[in-house]
Amino acid sequence: MYFHSPTQGRLSFKEAVISILNFIREEPQFHYRLIIGTDSRETDDSPPAQLFVTAIVIHRVGWGARYFWRRTRTHSLYTIRDRIYQEALLSLQISQKLMDFLDSFPDNHLSNYNVEIHVDVGNNGPTRSLIKEIVGMIEGMGFVAKVKPDSFGASRVAHRHT
Repeated sequence: MYFHSPTQGRLSFKEAVISILNFIREEPQFHYRLIIGTDSRETDDSPPAQLFVTAIVIHRVGWGARYFWRRTRTHSLYTIRDRIYQEALLSLQISQKLMDFLDSFPDNHLSNYNVEIHVDVGNNGPTRSLIKEIVGMIEGMGFVAKVKPDSFGASRVAHRHT
């Protein structure tokens, strides 16, 4: 599993996590937010495919951020409901993998943070009926769920690469 960084290029998952840890170690006195979000779109390929981009963001509150993203593609066609669920599931998978990996580091500085999962749903538009379901699923897994307009990890960062 590889991620891309605007500043570091292509990184393995492990290298991306180590980069996040190093970012925090540079300025440990600041407050950090660990954010994971996924966005998707249908491609113009023939046959059509769905493109999903998952982003991991480490936000040094008030002082910038770093992010890492990965792209996956499927040839399955999704309804809007299926696509939103798939976005949430991809974010949950990365979040769980991240937390499992971090547990192997005794001094990881991230165990003090709640992982936020940003989902591309909001009170306006066709996704509003999915908010309770998606948020309930994410919170039931032990993560913090954020929806629009507070879900920039999905609606801004991941969207930039779809």
